[in-house]
Amino acid sequence: MYCRIIALLCLPGSLHAFAGEEHTEQARQNLKNYGLCYCILAPFKEQSALEKDIGLSAGAYSFMGKGLHTIVQNEDTLEVTHDPYAETEKYMAGAYLKTSSTSKQTSKNIVFYSCLEIYNSPEFDAFIKSQDQYLQN
Repeated sequence: MYCRIIALLCLPGSLHAFAGEEHTEQARQNLKNYGLCYCILAPFKEQSALEKDIGLSAGAYSFMGKGLHTIVQNEDTLEVTHDPYAETEKYMAGAYLKTSSTSKQTSKNIVFYSCLEIYNSPEFDAFIKSQDQYLQN
């Protein structure tokens, strides 16, 4: 009898913890997806329907879209002190320069392949988790 009462009392806390984990995972995934969009777009200079679509996708994952990370500003000067989205762009740009993915057909880097290599890397996952301190509640 007492076990059931204790279990019922603990249930709301465990549901809240589960919701918090789900929120964190969703926020991480959104930031990763934002990074992938940026990585694919950055090397290309031409305008195309695909570029526009990926750009709109990046916008949807950003802070002004469905982004779940907070951009931190100095309250007095309104200067941005930390922007997880800008940091993700920097990370992806640096990682892209270090990722080699040429093929027998071309000596140029294969953009999508390189970006997926970065996206699926444990290092990118670690970077994304390092942005957890900026999650919105």
